[in-house]
Amino acid sequence: MSALDYAPRLDERTAEDWRTLLFDRLEAQRARVRFYEDYYDGTHPLQFATGKYREAFGALFSAFADNWCQLIVDSAVERLKVVGFQIGGDSSDDAWEIWQRNALDSESVIAHTEAGKCGRAYLLVDPNDGEPRITVEHPEQVIVAHDPADRRKRLAALKKWLGDDGFQYVTLYLPDAVFKWESTEPVGLGEGSEIEWVEREGSGTNVYEVVPMIPLENKPGLLGKAHSDLEPAIQLQNAVNKLCSDLIVTSEYGAFPQRVATGVEVIRDPETGKPVREDEQTAAMSRLWKYEKPEVTVTSLPAADLSNFVVAIDMLIQHLAAQTRTPPHYLLAKMVNASGDALSTAEAGLVSKCKEKQLFFSDAWEEAIALALGGDVGQAECEAIWANPERVSQTQLADAAVKKKSVDVPEEMLWLELGYTPEQIGEMKKQLASQQKAELERTNAQLAAAQAANPQPPQGQNPGQAGPPTTGGNDG
Repeated sequence: MSALDYAPRLDERTAEDWRTLLFDRLEAQRARVRFYEDYYDGTHPLQFATGKYREAFGALFSAFADNWCQLIVDSAVERLKVVGFQIGGDSSDDAWEIWQRNALDSESVIAHTEAGKCGRAYLLVDPNDGEPRITVEHPEQVIVAHDPADRRKRLAALKKWLGDDGFQYVTLYLPDAVFKWESTEPVGLGEGSEIEWVEREGSGTNVYEVVPMIPLENKPGLLGKAHSDLEPAIQLQNAVNKLCSDLIVTSEYGAFPQRVATGVEVIRDPETGKPVREDEQTAAMSRLWKYEKPEVTVTSLPAADLSNFVVAIDMLIQHLAAQTRTPPHYLLAKMVNASGDALSTAEAGLVSKCKEKQLFFSDAWEEAIALALGGDVGQAECEAIWANPERVSQTQLADAAVKKKSVDVPEEMLWLELGYTPEQIGEMKKQLASQQKAELERTNAQLAAAQAANPQPPQGQNPGQAGPPTTGGNDG
């Protein structure tokens, strides 16, 4: 009986029970992940081909793929960029310092790509002796168990990987503890529950008191299933590959005009039965065919029309664009000199898709940053700030900002909408404060210089009076 068939009650499970249970779940998840990885990388099995076709051309097209899957994932990922964090409504320098220290500008792109490709990636928060580390983990190596009664509550997480030394390593994360094991001898990656384990250095208390492995899920469902962006694309991708391979076969055998000569005696080798001097019987630009017999006729067969394949492939790519919400001009490259409104309309589906991803991904990043800040900040107080996924010209943004400014929208909010990051906005505020201080000092200096040049008379004295009256004797 496998761990999937039976597991002890939650309050009775030991660390070894969790390890055995999560091994089986990880193997099931790994199979799905590799399937999507192959399609993203362009390693596609040839589908929709008959047995005779495979027998004749299977080896020829086994490695062929007209890969659209990578573009479908990357077109959304390239518009997902975290530019800062707010805590309690104010920009947080501490959160951004953690982000930069962990190289998450680039690592976040990897996380979003893996989540879009495979359905999920994971964020691991490690206290690291007071210097918290946030790392992106691959779903081939990590599995998380949730409470069946509360999908937001993580019960355990396991990371399993094969070291360069051939030994297998496992780390189990529970809300109150972390357990680390290694295999007693070199083993294969697929082995797990049947090998012997020994505890290694690093096991101990979990200071966060929650499982610090946070799923970054793409289009999650209520029952815990996350969805890959490639799900609606794979069958269409298979059909495109089949039609492309058919087109190549047709171009090889029927894309050139064929000449046929009838009434010609073919000279054959009496021993082998094969035609002799076959090179002289083949058409070429420098060769003229001459026949002495009057009954010889020469005709030609027209080249095969390949446009029917092109039309069918274009249709499938249009379906691919619609079902994955990828702009048609990304796939077909036919939009030239389009207006801004036309581009906005064409990309509306992709923009909506990106904003949906921002909602799902924000919770994971916010919890990871809140944990890395020591748990003093709750996830509800931490908010991720994303760059606008919509491509808008600077002229349009500036015009909109001027109009919003006229109805008293705060400047800092307008700066965010113009695409400035919280870090840039902080620098801009410092420069504005410095300019205002310099302007005030200049104004005060000008006033002081004006007062020195035109001193004011003492209070109560007539400006026309030259000075105090002279005191003289009494003439009377």
